[in-house]
Amino acid sequence: MDKNMNEFSLNFSVLALAHGLLITVFITIGASLVAVVLGLIAGLIRVSSLWPLRWLAVAYIEFFRGTSLLVQVYLLFFVLPFFGVALSPWAVAIFGIGMNYSAYFAEVVRAAIQAVDRGQYEASTALNFPRLTMMRRIVVPQAIRSMLPPSGNLLIELLKSTSLVFFITITEFTTASKLAADATGNYLLFFAVALFGYYFIARALITPLVRRLERRLSSGFVREALA
Repeated sequence: MDKNMNEFSLNFSVLALAHGLLITVFITIGASLVAVVLGLIAGLIRVSSLWPLRWLAVAYIEFFRGTSLLVQVYLLFFVLPFFGVALSPWAVAIFGIGMNYSAYFAEVVRAAIQAVDRGQYEASTALNFPRLTMMRRIVVPQAIRSMLPPSGNLLIELLKSTSLVFFITITEFTTASKLAADATGNYLLFFAVALFGYYFIARALITPLVRRLERRLSSGFVREALA
């Protein structure tokens, strides 16, 4: 009987971990897309020549950077229903984490754009390029190379922040590891799995993607410079 129970507990633990891992990866991908899209928009608005738009972007960035991610998630999930807006746990997880990290990504975008050599702006002005064309064809393509390393770091931080969705009833990787530890009594093993699991997810999912983009963009830049 004890042997059957142990086998059942182990099978349950493996299934729980696999399910939690898939959920963590899914939320990471979804929240990353939200963070990149909103961060790029907010970052571009942040360097806009129109001061009302700049201040709007500053307010957005400072709010999400200056307040707790956990409190933001709580507000979206538990408080918004009082105002007639009920979001699913999945929507809160993806958009809540994504919006928080979009504020940090927006600052990466701003810094990368402002780091582009001033001669590029002057040459664009001399060629009578409209500002939108200058940003789209000259400034942003050069800034993207500077964005990639810090963006990779932000995405890894975003991955680790997905553990907070436990508080809105989603059983992600960390929670699944705790359930497995509770079921088997082997806390050392399963919390070690939780500890190193995020490292291997980052190494298998985020780091290779960022490095591949860096190599591709850098080689393209070298070819253009030598052409």
